[in-house]
Amino acid sequence: MRSVSSRRPSRDEVASILRVVTPDKAFHFYMRIGEPLGKSASSLAELGDMLRELDSASVQFHLERGDFESWVRMLGDVRLANQVGSLRGKSAAPDRLRDSVGTAVRQRVAQLRKIAGLK
Repeated sequence: MRSVSSRRPSRDEVASILRVVTPDKAFHFYMRIGEPLGKSASSLAELGDMLRELDSASVQFHLERGDFESWVRMLGDVRLANQVGSLRGKSAAPDRLRDSVGTAVRQRVAQLRKIAGLK
């Protein structure tokens, strides 16, 4: 399946992007290398929800490493991966970066659900 970039994704692509992944494919949050938080997200929607209250230092850690970008690409959404990746290296407060990543993810989930005819 081709990755979704600027074109409108098909319903099958949307289903793939919004799928719940197995625990081994989930996004596992860390505060820093070797310091797991014991939290993980198994879907894009769950990631968006978790970003509301996750420690902003953890979000900054993952953002700067490109972890969110890589995981979203694995789900098949190049458009969102690029959007999140564009936040890397920004000189903004950690809380603001967390909010920006979370907003981007939640807005994309809403857009994809609309394409799929879901609420």
